[in-house]
Amino acid sequence: MTRSSKRKLAILLAVLLAAAVALVGATSGLGQPGLPEGDVAFVDDVEDGAITQEDLDSALSQAAAQSGLPEVPPADDPQYASLEQQAMQSLILAKWVQGEAADRGIDATQEDIDAELERIKEQSFSSEKEFEQFVKQSKFTEEDVQEQVELTLLRDRLEQEVIAKPEISDDEIEEFYEVNIDSFKQPASRDVRVILNSSQAKAEQAKAELEADDSDQSWEQVAKQYSQDQASKDRGGLLEGLTEGQGDPQLEKEAFAAPEGEIVGPFETDRGWYVIEVTATTPETTQPLSEARAAIEQQLAASRQQQIAAEFQADFTDKWTPRTVCAPAVTIDLCSNYVAPEPPSVPGQPAPPPVLSRKPIEPGTSTIAIDGAPQQGLPQGPQPPPAEEGAAGQLPPGAVPLGPNGAPAPGAPPTAPAP
Repeated sequence: MTRSSKRKLAILLAVLLAAAVALVGATSGLGQPGLPEGDVAFVDDVEDGAITQEDLDSALSQAAAQSGLPEVPPADDPQYASLEQQAMQSLILAKWVQGEAADRGIDATQEDIDAELERIKEQSFSSEKEFEQFVKQSKFTEEDVQEQVELTLLRDRLEQEVIAKPEISDDEIEEFYEVNIDSFKQPASRDVRVILNSSQAKAEQAKAELEADDSDQSWEQVAKQYSQDQASKDRGGLLEGLTEGQGDPQLEKEAFAAPEGEIVGPFETDRGWYVIEVTATTPETTQPLSEARAAIEQQLAASRQQQIAAEFQADFTDKWTPRTVCAPAVTIDLCSNYVAPEPPSVPGQPAPPPVLSRKPIEPGTSTIAIDGAPQQGLPQGPQPPPAEEGAAGQLPPGAVPLGPNGAPAPGAPPTAPAP
């Protein structure tokens, strides 16, 4: 295609796009396809997918209360934009979870909700009065409480279906053990008494006294008098669990060559003159597969679950973002019509590449927690930038402090490679 042809095609596409935008504006009333008047957002393929201005106002009040503010600040306040984004994310993610649960045939009955609410009260509140005070301070209505408990149940049941514990085969466990065999080895070690002195003559004198009396008491006296090694001089010169490659290579070479129970030296190192005696030796050992199997299986399962969660997170966001349309004034990156703002330019520096998407919520976090901490659960989609870099351990924006605590990930041996 010639340059002239390409230019004509670009002009034609631009004209068609402008016509399409004009048609949408003329037929939708508010200028957003499928967004009824009075709504701030709509999620398609969800029963009652509309998010109204009333919903947003309520979510704003709850976000302000969660931030410790007595009321929602005015729109020109610097805090308002953050609260609005938090509120919109909370509302949209709730619709997404409801829609995903419905697609998978997952629901929660009123009986389920009542039972879960009672469990929450017993677990996290000392009395009904304390719970009611929490609800009041959080700006929740009774309907809000019911909806949040239902959302918790739907999220947990989605997690159980999507991120169930995978089966790990014996072959996978054995392969991991063989590939990471060094991680299951305990290196050989030696307990060594040492005298260190910058003077060869004093080191010779210390050796002579020890050869005359090699008792523990003698070592304590000689070490205090002659040794300049601060780590051992007050312990009778004893260094326990000395392993190769962990400290002074010159000392380690002599210590691992010396016979047990024999005074060796003085020999010179970069630190000075050493006199040593090996008091105990421990050979290298390897934890057998039979003892390591359970921990390996746990680690492989956790690694597999993280991979499944990451894949679901991407699919979840890709599925529901195109179905979500928002009013221009309140678009966030969960909306199909969101346009990332242009990054500020710095004089003398090239403009950074455009930001296509903000970092998604880490797999395993949720939007609901009673104590204000992240909890285990399904990934919920992208989140706004944190207020401070590295502010780990905080609720993701849009979180509502209502729901059971999540359990920490179990410890395990070395990280398994992703399958």
